[in-house]
Amino acid sequence: MKGISKSFFSYVFIALVVVVSSIILSGASDIQVLNYISPLYETLYRINYDYYGIKEVDYNKIIDSAIDGMVKGLGDDFSYYYPPSQMQEQQIEMEGQYGGLGIEVTYDSENRAVKVVSPMYGTPAWQAGMEAGDLIIGIDDQAVSEMEYMEAVNKMRGKPGSEIKLTVKRGNDILEIKLIREVIQIVPVKSGTTTYNGKKVGYILLTKFNEPVPGEIEKALRKLYDEKIDMLILDLRNNPGGLLDVAIKVSNYFLDGGKIIVSVKDRNGNITDKYVSQGNNYSNYPKVPMAVLVNNGSASASEIVAAALKENGRAILVGQNTFGKGSVQRGFPLSNGGTVFLTIAHYLTPSGKDIHKVGIKPNIVVEETATTRKDEAKSYTLTEIGVDVQDPVIKAAINELLKKVSK
Repeated sequence: MKGISKSFFSYVFIALVVVVSSIILSGASDIQVLNYISPLYETLYRINYDYYGIKEVDYNKIIDSAIDGMVKGLGDDFSYYYPPSQMQEQQIEMEGQYGGLGIEVTYDSENRAVKVVSPMYGTPAWQAGMEAGDLIIGIDDQAVSEMEYMEAVNKMRGKPGSEIKLTVKRGNDILEIKLIREVIQIVPVKSGTTTYNGKKVGYILLTKFNEPVPGEIEKALRKLYDEKIDMLILDLRNNPGGLLDVAIKVSNYFLDGGKIIVSVKDRNGNITDKYVSQGNNYSNYPKVPMAVLVNNGSASASEIVAAALKENGRAILVGQNTFGKGSVQRGFPLSNGGTVFLTIAHYLTPSGKDIHKVGIKPNIVVEETATTRKDEAKSYTLTEIGVDVQDPVIKAAINELLKKVSK
């Protein structure tokens, strides 16, 4: 046993626990479990006893790479591994020393790239014109395919004001995009009104489903209703989602009590949770015609709200097909300080549809056009904004709602 580092067997134990747990959960027999584990143990053993460069071996990196590889091997773009160092990165970010680009991303296992779920409104990525579905294949001339997923994510973070170059694949085109990192300060709820053909339009732009949103939505709604709006538009375009309970609370503001918002189906096909609307507090206000704006950057919690309002007949959907992120992830802490996030369930719409990798088709399809994003971004930290009636999606929604108002 000479030459074995003191921590060697602890690393082996961590790796084996991860493998054993996943295999046992899959229902494999004891013999199968041993067969799966043996090659991993043998590889670690040979590295420790026979590898020439043993003095330079970083066991933390080996184990992180092994776990990351196992999770990627699932072929599930929404399951991923956070190494222990990621917790330190998050702490630094919380202290405001690190900036970012303002994009929600996932791992694309097929292309071995980082896939953009959505650029957040007003952020550097949004201003640079990045789009949902873009594949980030290079970061500062380093190939993403040679990085662990979280390594790539961390490389996109950095000191505010520092420059980064992304190599992006969009369809058949390869783009080089230079961005300047910023401290991302998202104001999740913005609202405004406008008058169109003699009717008052209320507009709410929701950019993220985080903790402050329900309270901010309530404030915005009260203000809009007090201004006696004739119709309401909820803009969920490029909203990557967020917290499930926030999506439920937001849906409650628009649905009558007793309406199904979303159900959760486990891997055995069983419905484990069903969320039903408790109703809203706006019985004294008229229920005005409503539209929800979506595009392929509307994901996760955005899709829960969009489907709930569409399928319960509360609103029409206008825009483009949504992203199709209908899966539920849970984090499982590991003994090495890392965390494995695995898909454990799928969301179902009120009618029972599984929209994962399918998305939600709008009632009215409208193609978006290029916008002057840098000019619009000036307002991204404001809570009150104007309503751009020249936006083809907003315009289409207003024209459709006018038909209902006129009845």
